Amino acid sequence: MKGVVGNIALLALCLLLLGPPPAQAADPTQEAILQELRALKQRVSDLEGKLAEAQKSAQDAQKAAAEAYATSGRSLKMSQQVAKTKDKQPEGLLSEAGKRLKIYGAIELEGSYSNKKPKNGESVTDSDFTLATAEIFFEAAINKYTKGLLHLLYEQGDTDPINIDEAFILVGQTEDMPFYFLGGRMYPAIGLFETYMVSDPITQNTFETQASAVEIGWAQDWFNVGVGTYNSTVHQSSDSPDNTINTYYVRAQFDAKENALADGLDINAGVAYTNNIAGGNLGDEVVGETVQDLVGGLSFMLNVQYKWMVFNGEYITALDDFQAGELSFIDSKAKPYAYNLELAFMPIEDWTFAVRYEGSGDLGDFEPERQYGFTVSWNLLPDTALSLEYLRGDYANDDERDLVTTQLAVAF
Repeated sequence: MKGVVGNIALLALCLLLLGPPPAQAADPTQEAILQELRALKQRVSDLEGKLAEAQKSAQDAQKAAAEAYATSGRSLKMSQQVAKTKDKQPEGLLSEAGKRLKIYGAIELEGSYSNKKPKNGESVTDSDFTLATAEIFFEAAINKYTKGLLHLLYEQGDTDPINIDEAFILVGQTEDMPFYFLGGRMYPAIGLFETYMVSDPITQNTFETQASAVEIGWAQDWFNVGVGTYNSTVHQSSDSPDNTINTYYVRAQFDAKENALADGLDINAGVAYTNNIAGGNLGDEVVGETVQDLVGGLSFMLNVQYKWMVFNGEYITALDDFQAGELSFIDSKAKPYAYNLELAFMPIEDWTFAVRYEGSGDLGDFEPERQYGFTVSWNLLPDTALSLEYLRGDYANDDERDLVTTQLAVAF
């Protein structure tokens, strides 16, 4: 572009030198050419400005996507972001389709080493490289009040090569329309599972919920509330042979405006209730997908960020007992629960240090009874992070496990 502008200026100078003496009247033809040259120069300057703005917008969008990914518990669950009042979704890359389509994603390559020491017998080691995550999001702004999102996900070990992880419609949740409708394949926000570690917390492994559901709610600064329902595969035995919508949840979220309470302080807290805690991952362990009575569940979460420090805490529990034999990993009555406590530090640019202490109860040897460890992450290049994690797990049957995981992740 700059070369074009220079050539135009040189041509204009030559025309001036070849023109008539200043004392004579200007040639109308030459004056018209000069005006056209000035207009062309202005258009070129405008194009250069627009090009610079577009380049900056793309860079900012990529940076926003990477930052949102880095603080979202790794693999993004965009339907759970609706549970947060503030818009923390990545900007993505804008397409030319009316600038209504955002595209963003992530790829995670992991190497792991595990050494499990049973109470009796010899230790068992395991190591492998896995493509832990490959995901891409397509988010479309249909109009001022309507959005649609499609999330394609590949996780090594899944039976399906590529899974439609999320596909939902969001109507509302704007500044002038705080009421919203959310419907489709999504993750009901019974738990938010935020983490700065590589591995998912026990709370997420046990209770994360994915379903085709509908939710209505109200969201503005400081407060967000939602009510949703879906048909879980886990039913009461008395319902057979009927197959009807049987699960609902209610949640409330408090999210203080950044710096509103104190300089550099951001607080997010929430509580959720469901009438069927086995509607999530725990349902995979329900024998025959039937229970005598649906078991309710309650979750609490707290996220506090102060300058370069972040605290995450979450607790999820069943509110009643599963009967003996209803869960595959335990023979007696059980009232499963899990908790996760994390502290992350970012004192140096491009570095994150995180420690975790978590645990569970009435899960048999399905998950560790206690687990603790740390993660160190380094953004060695833009949108590229290298992480190292160590976790030590102790099980209820006195087994022990040491788990080391390295991860190379990119976000775009």
